[in-house]
Amino acid sequence: MENWFVSDSSITALLLACALGGFLGIRREIHARENKVESFIGFRTMMLISAFGAVSTFIPELPWLPALFFVGLMVLISVSYAYGSFKQNLIGLTTEISSFMIFWVGVLVGLGQPVIAILITLLLAGVNAYRDQIRNFAGAISQPEWDGALQLLFFSGAILPFLPNEAIDPWGMLVPFKIWLLVVFISGIGFLGYFLTKYIGVKGGIPAAAFLGAIVSSTAVTTSMAEQSKRAPGSSIFAVGIMIGVATMQVRVAITIALLGSVEIVRQTLVLPLVMALISALFAYLFFRYSLKEIEIEQTKKNAKTELRLASPFEIIPAIKFGGLFVLVLLALALAQRYFGNTGVYIAAALSGFVDVDAIILSSLESLNLGELSLKTVSVAIMIAIMVNTLVKILYTAVLGNKKTTKMVALGVSCTLFSGLLSVLLLSQI
Repeated sequence: MENWFVSDSSITALLLACALGGFLGIRREIHARENKVESFIGFRTMMLISAFGAVSTFIPELPWLPALFFVGLMVLISVSYAYGSFKQNLIGLTTEISSFMIFWVGVLVGLGQPVIAILITLLLAGVNAYRDQIRNFAGAISQPEWDGALQLLFFSGAILPFLPNEAIDPWGMLVPFKIWLLVVFISGIGFLGYFLTKYIGVKGGIPAAAFLGAIVSSTAVTTSMAEQSKRAPGSSIFAVGIMIGVATMQVRVAITIALLGSVEIVRQTLVLPLVMALISALFAYLFFRYSLKEIEIEQTKKNAKTELRLASPFEIIPAIKFGGLFVLVLLALALAQRYFGNTGVYIAAALSGFVDVDAIILSSLESLNLGELSLKTVSVAIMIAIMVNTLVKILYTAVLGNKKTTKMVALGVSCTLFSGLLSVLLLSQI
């Protein structure tokens, strides 16, 4: 047998396993001290259990040793749990399961998987540190909310993986996986907004959900926010979310152009998304201030906490309707690119703006780099896609949202577009 015990890797693994176990054990000590209770598992025990797991991997000739050690650990902890349950009336398995998990953390470290071991340790630490908050959160979940989570899980996990991830049409545009992913994403934004609104409050939940969603798709954010606004006709907070989505989209586009575009394309097109991002963010702020005044007035009238009541945490039908529109736009986009020259590029940019700007911007920049399109054609196509994608927010809000939200979004988007166009005209005169 070689000097496995004194190898550098073994010593490093043992020290890391002890550190991870000790880290989790310190949290157990803090909890016991704060609640003035005794815990049979603390700093030293956790450290030793993790080290126990690491040592069990040090003899490659005995690959079954970790399992044998684990069985022994289970027996010891089971006896301790039985004593705590019957003699001290302690109920709960969190400590025992954490002990089992920290053993396998040590095993993972010994097997050369420190990243997974650290992630599991962080998970265990979070569960132990925020046990009361997690318990309160679980206790506040209603049956309709759980049903909504089940539906979201079903539509994303039980349907999405089985859809084809390649095009099923002659033009290579319709990919069922990507189309259904968009449908699930739109529903997911509404789901996220529901819970953020419930636990953070309407003032923070809707803007946060809009920003996070718009990192991926501002159009999905708009359709979700507009649809939710119909169930709260007196609230202007959804207009805030839509304008945050517009601003986030413009920043995302500006970053894409700056990173992937040539110096010439950056000089010609970057000013448009930057100016529009600034103006749309300004309107999001103004609308937010207005919504705060609404809430203050409502609180004065009712002398109670103002709540935005959402009927359901999960809505799939509006998302499916948008998915159908997405398919129609993709088909029109394919025909425009196939049968029209440079004009087809502009038509494709406009049609693409109805659903997403990233695809047309990325493909246009790539075509410019390959010499397939001229600088002027690409610049115009990018600006058309940005402006149409911004303008179409009014259409989606008018069709899916309430009148108040539509008026506010129309004002914000119109001023954003005007400012963007004005900046482009001024730049062209320089």
